Order: sequence, then C-alpha cells, then structure tokens
Amino acid sequence: MRHLAYSVLFVLSLTVVLSGCKDDPVTPAPTPTPTLLNAVYVLNEGNFGDATGARLTAYDLDQDSAYRDVFEAANRGQHLGSLGDDMKLHNGKAYILMSGSENLVVMNLSNHTLAQSAGFAGDTPNYMVIDSARGKVYICRLFKNSLLVVNLSTLVVIDSIPVGNNPQSMLLHGKDLYVCNGGFGSDRTVSVVDVLGDSVRATITVSDGPSSSLIASDGNIWIACTGNAFGIPATPGKIFIVDPTTLAIEDSISFSENLWGSLVQGIDGNAYVVGANPASFYGGAIHRIAVATKAVTLNFIATDIYYAMSIDPTSGDLFLTDAKNFASNGVISIYNKGGVFKKSFAAQKGPASIVFKH
Repeated sequence: MRHLAYSVLFVLSLTVVLSGCKDDPVTPAPTPTPTLLNAVYVLNEGNFGDATGARLTAYDLDQDSAYRDVFEAANRGQHLGSLGDDMKLHNGKAYILMSGSENLVVMNLSNHTLAQSAGFAGDTPNYMVIDSARGKVYICRLFKNSLLVVNLSTLVVIDSIPVGNNPQSMLLHGKDLYVCNGGFGSDRTVSVVDVLGDSVRATITVSDGPSSSLIASDGNIWIACTGNAFGIPATPGKIFIVDPTTLAIEDSISFSENLWGSLVQGIDGNAYVVGANPASFYGGAIHRIAVATKAVTLNFIATDIYYAMSIDPTSGDLFLTDAKNFASNGVISIYNKGGVFKKSFAAQKGPASIVFKH
C-alpha cells in the first residue's frame, strides 16, 4: 500500500510504470509448509487490481529454504486478499492486513491455517498495532483520517478515533500511540493517542510526510518524514527526535533529498532509514544513523532499489525488499550489520512487510 500512497504524488508516472504489469500465474505449493522454528515471513502486496495478489512467503533461517503461497497451501487454495500491507505476530498467530480487499486474516503460525478473519469495508486499512495489554488492535484508515479500535479477541470494531490526514503508520510506547499522519507529503503532524481513553491527547508538529517511527536505544521516539517533492517549495526528508515524557522535539536530522520511510532500529546502536529513489518514485538506498552521536552515513547500502526494510532482532541482519516495479516476483536481500551482502531469496510480487519468528 505504500506504493499506492506515493502514487497520489506521482499518479501519471506510476500509471506508465504499472500499466504494463501483468500478473503471472502462481501455483500453490503442493504440500503445506512445515512448522518453522526460526523463520522470516514476508507479506507481499501483489499488484494493483489483482484480487488475490496478497501472498505470504516464508524463509526457513535454519534450512535456507523459501516457501511461497504459504497461506494458500495450508488452506486449500483460499487466498488472503488484495494488497497485503501489514503483518504482526502475536501469541502464536500472524495478523495479516489487506488494504485492497479491506480485511484482516489471523493465521496460526504452527500450521499456517486460518484462525479468524474480519472485514472492514470502506476503511482502506493499511497499518496496525496490537495492544495486547488492553486487548485491542488499532488500525489506520488511510482515507478516513482516523483509526479503528478493534477487539483483539473477537475482531469486532469497538471505536474510532479521528487523527490527521492519511495516517500511514503507528508506534505504541507505554500508554501512548504515536500516529504518523503522512498526508501523502502534505501533512506534518503526529497524533498522540492515549490508549487508556482512546482519544488524542496531543499533536506534535514535525515536517512534511511523517511516515515511520521507532523507539530508539536512547529512549526517545524517532520520527522519519519523507518530505514533499511537489511542495511549493519542495521539502526534503528529516528525522525528528521526541522526548516521550514531555513530547518536546529534542533534536532533528536533516537530509538533502527525500526519504521513503521504513525507519528501523538495529541491535548495534544504529538506526536505519530507506531513502527515496527519484527515478522509480519509491524506495532507494539505505542510510545509517548512529543513535548516540546522530552521525549519518549516507548510502550505507548504496543500491537504490529497496522498498522496505526490517532487521532480525537476533542476528542484526538487515532484510531489504526489492519490489521489481511490481511487474515480477520481488527479491529479499540480506546484509550483515557491517553492510556486507550475505545472500538473497525470492519472494513474490511487491514484498512489503517482514516479520521474524524465533
């Protein structure tokens, strides 16, 4: 869904890129994927207009083996839906969110079978946070400028919360939920929701296009803003550092060009963010920031094709997705903490979200 969000700024260009894309037939695996002890799960968005394009790939870290169509193979060909956007693991299950088909699928990790499902018609759900302490799931409604509050056990909607324009990601820290209101580059706010009362208690003004956030190793909240390439004047990317107690902006890190997003925390005292590739209109090189000193290493991984990123919390390896313009199956490249390429494996169309099971 991130490429759909960015297409609001680059509609004509993306139309040219995507109009030639055709869906390749995908045959479900003949047998269910085995139970995986140490695995990487990749949620693939699929292409626009493909009603069954959201697919799940699993990579066995112990056996160096990749499995495609994991959900279909375990559920007699049943599909997840369209435009797979977000995935979270909780209590032995995978929560998988689709914005195109506007549904949530809960899958058992032990055998990859369907456990529960729910639909959110008209809400374009594109990101979620699980608040296990209070038994709730918060879901961004991309075009409704609000959040859904869903009961974690029943998947029934119990409330909604107005926030800023086009919320695209969230971060739960204590009782505060930080909501990045991206506005496709035009909003500059982060809504702070008190999850005890499910209401906005504060609004932080940053810069154009807040898109991703993390709890850094220094204890602060880091918020990445993409900038707005079409603003008047155009604005570049920036990272803001916020004190979670006072909600004051303590510092910021400026970039000369736009960022794409996917701000993540490493296990080595560094944060990493995906830059923006102006030629492809999504994804780019990987920049590294030392949390303690705020020193930036631009193009730490210089290949400017990466769409999304995640870091293995055990090894510290960086897993980077190449979406291949959504015209063919994407690839996941693995780099170690030093930025050295280790290996890659094939995913499916539009790999967008990566989670780890250990």
